[in-house]
Amino acid sequence: VAQFQEAFARAQGERHGLACASGMAALEVSLKAMGVGPGDDVIVPDSPFLAPATAAMVLGAIPVFADVELETLNLCPASLQQAITPRTKAVIPVHFGGAAADMDAILDIAKRHGVAVLEDAAHAHGARWKGQGLGTLGAAGTFSFQASKNMTAGEGGLILTNDAAMA
Repeated sequence: VAQFQEAFARAQGERHGLACASGMAALEVSLKAMGVGPGDDVIVPDSPFLAPATAAMVLGAIPVFADVELETLNLCPASLQQAITPRTKAVIPVHFGGAAADMDAILDIAKRHGVAVLEDAAHAHGARWKGQGLGTLGAAGTFSFQASKNMTAGEGGLILTNDAAMA
């Protein structure tokens, strides 16, 4: 596991890789490490999967659904902008089917509002955004190795981050 964590982090271009029991656990642990808790808003795409919203709810946070782009099923930056409130603590763009969400726009919006970005890259093992590995653009990125994913171990998850304190 230690060798895999290191190798996967290095392959994606990140310093720290931390294995978890599942992709859902990776999302939950990452949100908690970002300080998300009861009453905080976490913006998630309204599809394609429920894990980002569920991870927020496990911590007592409130999932706020933003629209996805019809062409990619990835988070729509304009909808993200409209969904942000003073209670927003994090946003979870999901890179669906190996296609990257518009990370330039998402990171810009999040930075302007002081919102943490947690990438859900469960469908994006090895994928890149402008040469940088998905899951490495936000404060942290999560991956799943569940049987239906494009890189599987039967089950399991992984968190990537460059932040030593978060790791």
